[in-house]
Amino acid sequence: MSLETYLEELTQEDIPLKYGEFLELSSLDSDDMELIQEVWPQLSPERRLDLVSRLVETSEENIDMDFTPIFKLALKDEAEFVRCKAVSGLWECEDRPLITTFIKLLEGDPSTEVRTAAAQALGKFAVLAEDGKLLSLDNGRIQGVLLPLVKSEDLPLILRRRALESVGVFSSDEITQTIDWAYKHDDTEMQQSAIFAMGRNSDFQWTEVIRAALDREEPAIRYEAALACGELGEEEMVPDLLPLLKDEDLQVRLSSINALGSIGGSLAKKALTACLKSDDDVVSQTAEEALESMESNDDPLNFKYHS
Repeated sequence: MSLETYLEELTQEDIPLKYGEFLELSSLDSDDMELIQEVWPQLSPERRLDLVSRLVETSEENIDMDFTPIFKLALKDEAEFVRCKAVSGLWECEDRPLITTFIKLLEGDPSTEVRTAAAQALGKFAVLAEDGKLLSLDNGRIQGVLLPLVKSEDLPLILRRRALESVGVFSSDEITQTIDWAYKHDDTEMQQSAIFAMGRNSDFQWTEVIRAALDREEPAIRYEAALACGELGEEEMVPDLLPLLKDEDLQVRLSSINALGSIGGSLAKKALTACLKSDDDVVSQTAEEALESMESNDDPLNFKYHS
């Protein structure tokens, strides 16, 4: 099927979208995108959302399919839910100009959902900047737009939280102070994001704070603390995670399993092997995947890039 034929079919909204035809929309050049731009306004907002959502799912399942040009087009859509979904489609894209695009959305989009998605998407570039893979100018721009949002009481909490989670990867006294401030915040959800940021920050100064959070009453706090242990990757924290394998909350148990898989070591492997015998299929399957991940990371011939 040619692209022109597919686009004609796309405008017929009584015809369901078909996975097998999405290949027509992968790796489009500028001429192809001109055709897309002509057809785009003819689609209803619901059809555009359905299309972008399906393309996001497809790109996650098949890394060889690239819908980046369409996601970039959808960032300008009049429907906020389409723009928001388009941002999520670009989370894995490392095109440096997207920094400017996401900053503009963060600063000027009228939708809280879109601004929040943009703050989260900037986290990818924050990691690249902290790893020295971007210009120092980019480092400053990303911190400069995210950091002030965290303590802005007039902004929605969810936006402030995502900004903290993204900017937390950077190493500086100001970031440390901001994470510490957030953990002492009265709102439990802000505390969750602070723990998430501690894990991304990967500074051993947070070890005791995270360790204490494993014993907090709130399941969501224990969940984030377990994942943060996995981010720190210290084998000395494995014994602290073991009690959570019997936690009353399933998500906490699963986060502990994943953390053990990330940390590795003989004690973690023993604990995960025991989890394989769980009567809960989700627990046993998660443990199996964690063990496979551990073995892959231990393989000296495994040269996967880790960001």
